Amino acid sequence: MTLSGFKCRIPTPSRRTRRGVPGRAGAGAAAQDVHPRLAGLPLSQPAVWLCVIALLLTAGTARAGTATFLHRATTGNITANWTFIDDAPINLASGDLLEVTPNWNPGGGAGVYDKHPIGVWYTSGHWAIYNQDKAAMPVGAAFNVAVNLDQPFIFLHSATKPGSITNNWTLIDNSVINTHPEYPLVVTPNWNPNGAAGGVYDNHPIGVWYTNGQWAIYNQDKAPMPTGAAFNVSCPHGAVVHHATAGNTAGNSTTIDNALAGNNPNALLLVTANWNPGGGGTGIYDSHPIGVWFTPQGHWAIFNQDMAAMPAGAAFNIKVLP
Repeated sequence: MTLSGFKCRIPTPSRRTRRGVPGRAGAGAAAQDVHPRLAGLPLSQPAVWLCVIALLLTAGTARAGTATFLHRATTGNITANWTFIDDAPINLASGDLLEVTPNWNPGGGAGVYDKHPIGVWYTSGHWAIYNQDKAAMPVGAAFNVAVNLDQPFIFLHSATKPGSITNNWTLIDNSVINTHPEYPLVVTPNWNPNGAAGGVYDNHPIGVWYTNGQWAIYNQDKAPMPTGAAFNVSCPHGAVVHHATAGNTAGNSTTIDNALAGNNPNALLLVTANWNPGGGGTGIYDSHPIGVWFTPQGHWAIFNQDMAAMPAGAAFNIKVLP
């Protein structure tokens, strides 16, 4: 980010400690005394303090904790079209921001499809993952989850401001990411931020695209963006862009050839479609619910849950979780 022409590059300290009718309000998350991204930094240096001030001004209050984990839908945690997150390694609060990606076959082998656009919502003191179209949540469906990923580069976007919605997309106006077409964003719909009593569905596959110096979230099928729809948005450290090509695509799947994912069947990946990486003028739509899976050849891949062919040229932002 930029503060009066000063280019802010916060160094990353050592790896941080891990520690549908939607719902009822809950207590907010407590702030930390020391921001996770500031721990261990040389705060006596004026240049670092400029970065600190810029982050605090643009990113808001730090949230209580961070975690990455795999969640599985079971008969014990499924209700109708959602699955309660009952296996998080930390206590979750209504103010937490979750990023979620379906994982067809954690650890490799056979898996379970969930062929529906998903989101998160807070109910009865728990976060849950739900199907936007209210289809029943299948037993055995699995999801990669990150909580408060890469603070302070995570925030809530609501499609409520005048002029923020145009047709099928909502413009994100955030100084952390404005004028940065190179940032690979990760996005997850949030039905009721902070556990509000009501929320807004956006029952469509989504993606991000860059336009006129700002990022936007759009519905892949070009359906109108509903007023009040909310999204958790993060710009995670170390995220990359994957392009589907003739050489890495077969059927409904495109194999990830990035070394970060490696051949580890237990890796956790977050994925968001990116219509025009780098802010180019044209892009490719992939109007299907997506997920990740570990192939028999020992690679991670992105796939269309409904078995539709993966279009050549489709692009995706990928974050391999720690």
